[in-house]
Amino acid sequence: MEVEDWSINQILEKTKLTREQIEEKIKKKIEEFPALTREAAIRSVAADNGVILIRRDYKVSDIKEELSHLNLRCRIIRKFEAKEVNLRGGKSKVMNLIVGDETGQIRVVVWDTNKISEIEKDLNEGDEILIINAYSKFSNFSNNFEINIGANTLLKLIEHRETGAVLDKYTRISQITEENKVYRVRGFITRIFTNNTFIIKCSICGKRVDEKCDIHGDKALSKTLMISSVIDDGLSSTKVTFFDRVADKFLSLSKETDLRQKLNDISFGLYQIEVEGVARSFNGSLSLTAKDVKAVDYIVSAD
Repeated sequence: MEVEDWSINQILEKTKLTREQIEEKIKKKIEEFPALTREAAIRSVAADNGVILIRRDYKVSDIKEELSHLNLRCRIIRKFEAKEVNLRGGKSKVMNLIVGDETGQIRVVVWDTNKISEIEKDLNEGDEILIINAYSKFSNFSNNFEINIGANTLLKLIEHRETGAVLDKYTRISQITEENKVYRVRGFITRIFTNNTFIIKCSICGKRVDEKCDIHGDKALSKTLMISSVIDDGLSSTKVTFFDRVADKFLSLSKETDLRQKLNDISFGLYQIEVEGVARSFNGSLSLTAKDVKAVDYIVSAD
């Protein structure tokens, strides 16, 4: 998905604006500030409506601009030997990789000496890895965008191609095919739907209501916390809904105190979680109703 499409979809999901209203606001923003690029105008419109556009998980084909805090699941296609280069501050060491996914290939530049040592020791051509918290930058040398890895970037091995060794085994989201079956998946929370965070029911007849029960009025109403989100495992995604106790546990991922702040914080795509849930059919597709959830380290399972 193009970065622009993703940004507009985020505004659609987190506000009551229609696509036409968003486009009109973008147009007016550019008319007011002619120097703005369309992408900058979209971000400005998002901010005006309380939406913070922070995307974390990318495909190679998405990297067409300078991005920060990007995550990329990829395979090492070519690993070049590290070499010394002369910079203004003296000599430094640099290593280049060529990585790729199903959408293309891109050069990765590694300047941090500790990361270079880590790659030299632990990673080989053919390995599938997860790059976390890197940034992209345009290179005049290659006339293209490249990924840069610094001291705060994490490199996680998913699979050695030679041995097929896998760090952890979880069900791929794409393998969720049977309704009412329990699955355990792992991935990043990439979206949270904030329109309805509570379910109100009549505790007598069990009917879901907006304000009061048509039969029993408002004397026997119960409120249940409900959080709907999207989890992505790097290859596919699905909706996950958390209720009551599990929703409270899910919200505890964030240290924020206000409910809206918690939801906004978690939706940034920084949190990787393990979910055990039951597959339910809704509008012809399967989603998960969570039975349990916990935060996990930045590791992604592989097939």
